[in-house]
Amino acid sequence: MTTVTSDDAAALTLDPRQLRDDLLALRGISCRTNQVAPASVARALDIARRIARHWAPVAHTRRAAAAGFASEERRWDGLLARADPERSVEKGHTAVIVYAGSVRELVQALHDVSRPGATVPEVSRAITTAIAKGDFPVGFELRVKQAAADLRAPVATVRAAVDSLLDVGALESRGRRIFPAGSLDLHNAFATHIAERLRAQIAAGIYTHGSRLPNVKFLATTLCIDAAAVGKALRILAADGVVHIGPCGTKVTQSDCPPRPASTARHDAERSSRFSRDTIVATCRAAHAQWHHRRPAPADVLRERWQDLRSMTGQLLAAAPPPAPDHAQDLAALARAAELASAPLPDRPWFQEWHTACLAKAISDVLPLVPKEVR
Repeated sequence: MTTVTSDDAAALTLDPRQLRDDLLALRGISCRTNQVAPASVARALDIARRIARHWAPVAHTRRAAAAGFASEERRWDGLLARADPERSVEKGHTAVIVYAGSVRELVQALHDVSRPGATVPEVSRAITTAIAKGDFPVGFELRVKQAAADLRAPVATVRAAVDSLLDVGALESRGRRIFPAGSLDLHNAFATHIAERLRAQIAAGIYTHGSRLPNVKFLATTLCIDAAAVGKALRILAADGVVHIGPCGTKVTQSDCPPRPASTARHDAERSSRFSRDTIVATCRAAHAQWHHRRPAPADVLRERWQDLRSMTGQLLAAAPPPAPDHAQDLAALARAAELASAPLPDRPWFQEWHTACLAKAISDVLPLVPKEVR
């Protein structure tokens, strides 16, 4: 494999125009699907070798700059090995196309890192800085293509940076999904938070002592999560003696938890303006979509939405006529909205978005109970 001295490396530069021209030449070779004359095959191999010889020293400097990033070192080692200008290549049409494709991958990798801030170490630092600033909060998935767009870096470079950060534990994965470190523990603790939400609703009298909880599917809908997470939460409550899970459903066996504050949401003076039904519906849909797609919202946007939803809850609760005593579902819907609006917003962005989505769902359940003439 071609090597380069430190003196030579100092003089090497990435010429964007030369990179583009060589990529076009290699693309022309790789796209030749029909058999061509042996002389043309030989010329194509010579062109690919010439380009590989020109760029191999530059690639070696990039490989050296990746010291400490194991996945990036492996990536450059593979690219250099496959595009080695001294490697033996059969002088056949297919073999030359394959070799030209390998050289093209090497040149494309150099083209990707030719922009400032596009090397793997730089992208790795940018990702860790974004995590520290809260741009990629713990719990939310880090999507490589979205991160590449946010950081204005090539997707391949971001993937290599992610692999390096996985190696050092700054990121963690579940299957093919990538998260900031600490996310998996957060997800595993989600059932505990769901259990606390149900415990608060029991304490608020939404589900009384001796009554049966709604089925798991209904609870999953109101809590904006899947049925499996609700099942885990119910088992936590059963272990604490709050509920009993039987063949005919889940029964509340304990409701002496500390009571929640007042049954109406605090209506801030600066937010005393009334909201139209269209605005309420749009705000609830935005909160649902944000949580459904697990997209992190900026902290100020999330808190603003939370405050709006609390004010909307107060407006709707004041306007909703009292349901008949035998309309248990309507009574429960009003009580859920009041309890959620009076509950504090959690301190972690992941739980904040979930909590906001739950309140948006409660408002959606209350809205049909309010006469349409009320704005």
